[in-house]
Amino acid sequence: MKPLNSRAWSIGTIVVAGLVAWGVAEYTLKHDHSHDHDKDQTSLHDWLHRNLGISEEQEDVLRPIELAYETESNRCREKIETAGVALGEAIRNYPEDSEEISSARTRLHQAKGLLEEITLDHFFAMKKHLTDEQGEKLLEWTRESLLHGHRR
Repeated sequence: MKPLNSRAWSIGTIVVAGLVAWGVAEYTLKHDHSHDHDKDQTSLHDWLHRNLGISEEQEDVLRPIELAYETESNRCREKIETAGVALGEAIRNYPEDSEEISSARTRLHQAKGLLEEITLDHFFAMKKHLTDEQGEKLLEWTRESLLHGHRR
């Protein structure tokens, strides 16, 4: 039996990992993973109304927070998509230890990290305008979403 060429094996592993990461990023961006625990719920907005009993006054305060989050999260998703494509291209065109791959991977991690930050900031900003009971339900729902992979 011929011994494995460790360099070829390493490059092959990196290429496969990169393609899988790129594929997951593409799938995630194309399939909205709203905070829906029930199939008939279509958005966080719907979930808030169905589960928290948001008042009209709260709705008026929360609407601009939601709109700002939507704008910012869409920008982050675009950055994630661009960074994922760049990583895929770098993996295809450069050696495994190249600065191009390292840089593209860093950009992808930074974009994903920024989306996580603004999402959590968004939840905490909304919580300030909820009753204690509503806020606890939102945080529990957010915790469950994180544990079970549901993302907005």
